[in-house]
Amino acid sequence: MSGERTEIDFEKHRTEWLKRLAVELEKTQQFFPTVILPDAEYPEWVRRVEGEVAGVLLPVAKVKQVDALTPKQMGALLGHSCAMAVWTLEWLFEKVDEAEVEAQNSTDERELEAEEIPDKLRFDKWYVQMRRVAKIALCLSVDQTYEDMSEFLVGYSNAFVRKPKTFKIGEMGSTSFEIYIFLLLFWRFVNQLKSVSQLHQVLVKIFSAHRVGDLKRIEKICQRIGLHYRKPGRPKKAEIIQTPA
Repeated sequence: MSGERTEIDFEKHRTEWLKRLAVELEKTQQFFPTVILPDAEYPEWVRRVEGEVAGVLLPVAKVKQVDALTPKQMGALLGHSCAMAVWTLEWLFEKVDEAEVEAQNSTDERELEAEEIPDKLRFDKWYVQMRRVAKIALCLSVDQTYEDMSEFLVGYSNAFVRKPKTFKIGEMGSTSFEIYIFLLLFWRFVNQLKSVSQLHQVLVKIFSAHRVGDLKRIEKICQRIGLHYRKPGRPKKAEIIQTPA
């Protein structure tokens, strides 16, 4: 076998390998927990928040030309996706526990009942699929050239070890990610608030002013997702309300 033919075969082999990994990763999208919003009527802004969360958790959806991905880039993409799956599952179950405690201690009718949350969480299915893809990818990597396998593993490990060790805002994706998750899980509660100013106060109470930012930031987030309250104008005196933990 000539050197030229060998080089062409290796190039084809690499391309087919990367394509398969991209396809396998895309398959996980059908298991993405959109059932956190089961079939029912929801405000349009809730659907938009769901899309924002999906955009953060599934960056592969933004990949237009999978052929252009290098082994290192594919490894990093998979590593980040696996890390996000682990982190998100841990984060959400902690929030479920907190919400259950808050619901037991609260008499506010506007509280989102915590018992409604567990039935909506299906992140475990997505997590299992991400584990499956990781196993396939890591096994297939040993069939590649030394250089391609090394680049893939470097990309994967460098991305995977970046899984946040805490659940602080901004440690996964953009600094808006945790706010989006809160809006998605407690959308009924959020929908019953009176103004963006009141929503801002709720978020500050839960996450702290430093992590949430100023009112204008929350106004921009609300504009992006189409969450509207009263007509624009100076908000009335803020009400004192109890909020989900």
